[in-house]
Amino acid sequence: MADTDVSDLLTVEQAIAILDAAPVSPRTEQRRLPDALGLRLAADIVADRDYPPFDKSVVDGYAVRCADVRQTPVQLTLAGEVSAGQMPPAPLEAGQAMAVMTGAPLPPGADGVVPLEETQVVDGAVRIQRAHYADRYVARRGSDMEAGRIVLPRGTRLDAAQIAVAATVGAATVEVFARPRVAVLSTGDELVPLDAVPAPAQIRGSNNLMLAAMLRALGCEPVDLGTMRDDPQVIGAALRKGMEQDAVCVTGGMSMGRYDHVPRLLREMGVQMPVTKLRIKPGKPFVYGFTATCHIFGLPGNPVSAFVCMARLASRLLTRLAGGTVRDRWVAGQLSTGLAANGAREFYQPVQLQYASRMAGQTGIIVHPLMWKGSADVFTLASADGLLIRAAGEPPLPKNSVVRVLEL
Repeated sequence: MADTDVSDLLTVEQAIAILDAAPVSPRTEQRRLPDALGLRLAADIVADRDYPPFDKSVVDGYAVRCADVRQTPVQLTLAGEVSAGQMPPAPLEAGQAMAVMTGAPLPPGADGVVPLEETQVVDGAVRIQRAHYADRYVARRGSDMEAGRIVLPRGTRLDAAQIAVAATVGAATVEVFARPRVAVLSTGDELVPLDAVPAPAQIRGSNNLMLAAMLRALGCEPVDLGTMRDDPQVIGAALRKGMEQDAVCVTGGMSMGRYDHVPRLLREMGVQMPVTKLRIKPGKPFVYGFTATCHIFGLPGNPVSAFVCMARLASRLLTRLAGGTVRDRWVAGQLSTGLAANGAREFYQPVQLQYASRMAGQTGIIVHPLMWKGSADVFTLASADGLLIRAAGEPPLPKNSVVRVLEL
């Protein structure tokens, strides 16, 4: 089919609408907090008490009644000490000061703290040189978080800061969405393992490792089924095994050639396939199908095409299957050079992003298109920060045009 004949191809927007409407059933499980890193919460976590749970000092110094230090200099009687983790020995009376450490509770009656470096201690008395006002150097009870409020909502990914919050409120065990298990397999007689020396007509397979890395970043657990030769019986057996998982990503064998068996095999297995070809470059032979228990993504064999289809399309459903919310990372920037008119398919141009320097009198993001050498060129892809989206039939873009980029 010529590139200009795209009448029977779905647009990217149509494919996204299908993927976003597909029902998913994420599994949930209980995990100990130390084992939940990178997973998403399946239930809200709430504060078990006020934070801080008491009025506390935020500096080392002396708790005072501010009414006593309005007229300075003044001397106050030293009435004891409170360190972090201890309760005050007694309320603070008029004319008294009590030594407090950072994080220590204020004694009842105190409403301010004078930093240590602004005081002198002479013969059991604290000399204060200048006036202080109420609440200075004090964190009031509940000022960080009130008891019963949601601190981490359902769907939150548990990274380092979120783990700290969960630990703070005592969430020793958390309910999370289980990592979806996604089978990964490649097809093609030309592919050899990465540690093999390819024959002249062979190449090392990179798709399984690339997709496994992308799946882990999405919160999925890849199940590598290896590379299948172009034999329909072998591919069929691998697909059936893969469909025992939550999802399958299969690369190669998607087009219309003599050895492109995957779409036919999926139909024979009863897979419904609402998406079979797209008006996209690279990535035209993209397939999405499903059964009652499994989602199947057929990705092109060329690695750049497979990457684009995963990043733009398959990742949307897989993110939801992992309990997440789809959030495309779009940025706008100015082209560093002009671009020719685009063809009949939406084109995903690898680009590098340069955050402009105000020192050089520039603002915003500069978008540097990388040379397009075809959908097998993983070397250019490895240099890319984003994908510039060129609309189908888009006219030439002059230098400094504002463009939309999907950040990688």
